[in-house]
Amino acid sequence: MTVVAHPTDPTPARAPAATRTAGRIRGLDAARALAIFGMVTVHFGPFPVRGDDLASAAYRVPYGRASVLFAFVAGVGVALLSGDGSAPRVRSAGRRLVLRAALLFPLGVALQKLPTGVAVILQYYAIYFLIAAAALRLADRWLLALAGSLTLAGPMAIVLAQRAEPSWFDAGGNVGIRAPVALLRALVISGYYPVLSWAPVVLFGIWIGRRDLHAPGVHRRLVACGAGVAAAAYGLSAALVGVVGRAAEEDGSWRQLALSDGHSEMPLAIIGATAVAVAIVGLAMLLTDWLPRVSWPLVAAGQLALTVYVAHLLVLAATPELLRAATVEQGVLSVARFVLFVVTVAALWRLRFARGPIEALFHQLTSRKG
Repeated sequence: MTVVAHPTDPTPARAPAATRTAGRIRGLDAARALAIFGMVTVHFGPFPVRGDDLASAAYRVPYGRASVLFAFVAGVGVALLSGDGSAPRVRSAGRRLVLRAALLFPLGVALQKLPTGVAVILQYYAIYFLIAAAALRLADRWLLALAGSLTLAGPMAIVLAQRAEPSWFDAGGNVGIRAPVALLRALVISGYYPVLSWAPVVLFGIWIGRRDLHAPGVHRRLVACGAGVAAAAYGLSAALVGVVGRAAEEDGSWRQLALSDGHSEMPLAIIGATAVAVAIVGLAMLLTDWLPRVSWPLVAAGQLALTVYVAHLLVLAATPELLRAATVEQGVLSVARFVLFVVTVAALWRLRFARGPIEALFHQLTSRKG
């Protein structure tokens, strides 16, 4: 998602203004980088993570949460793309989102066919952009009402589908354009990041993006509110599971509605992970404000997020032995090496170029007039 440069951003792209849309919010770039690195942690393995020790528990944290952070930041970026909300800006933003969706969808479907075992998010991302383009004209209250309604209705629809047609969920999201009905079904209800449960994340991101995100007080409130709601959601889930028992995911049981596990797609999982994303975005904004130069490599990595995401999948497919890990300890080392390499290359790249390779191509293809 492209937004304009922050006036204090120590990069070649500078912006002079001080309004909500006048400066690139570097904290969003940093949060986007954290989302990518969290997904990479899951993709490198080991998966699933066995063991109850602290290291194993920490390594499981990004599962189902890093991708929510990625989607949430996308929603915030959509709001910034629409600027002051005037009709011309909204129309322009909507057009760019549709074009970007048209580029992301085939890219995601193609990447899903690589022998990586990774649940690729880009084709779902494309659908989120279409939903966001349609939602840009909604007033704040209707945006929140829609997000809240889907947070409850979406998971209930998923459970109903599991009960009625459990075979829909056998393939997950690993379907291509040669099976259009199955692909559409995966995108909407049975895939890895189904619209019915993930659209609220993007919609709430749009609502947050309409706040004054340059204000430090807003950053602190994001941290406090996000942390508080996350604690409440996960605490309530634990209490409910203690009462009704733990249901296996995708078993068609209504007890699933009590779950908050990553990728369970249930209401408390959506609320909890979105709240975590809110807190991380607030922390990233505070960090980039307090330590702009120290945080700059992380910001640069976030500005090349799409390139990094695609590149890590290509490397995983071509030479998995370079990145795959069999133990948590190996996973930590592999992710650490990857992060160090990416932030170094991204910082050097941004000293010379305004955008990453794929970002530049997408910008050129979606920003043309006429």
